[in-house]
Amino acid sequence: MKQNYQYLFIGVLILLAIGIFFALLRAIKGPRVADRILGINLIGSFTTASIAVLSILLEQSWLLDVCLIYCMISFLAVVVLAKVNIASHKEGEDGDDQ
Repeated sequence: MKQNYQYLFIGVLILLAIGIFFALLRAIKGPRVADRILGINLIGSFTTASIAVLSILLEQSWLLDVCLIYCMISFLAVVVLAKVNIASHKEGEDGDDQ
């Protein structure tokens, strides 16, 4: 039964890797800045899920700590990117009025 779970976890990791690839394509292609931010957020989410699955697969509980830290850093990165995007958008609106 344990071997079946290993196959399941490996399958999930492969699917998450495919998801990371498509999210990377979305982050590169765009076409809008919001699409790029969403792609970066998806990469962070998929990576967090991958680390959590690896923690279960390898039976290493310390990887969950790494997972939590990575999740917090990813969240902060997306918040900063969104704030910069909003600030630049407001700056562009102010320039159009003049």
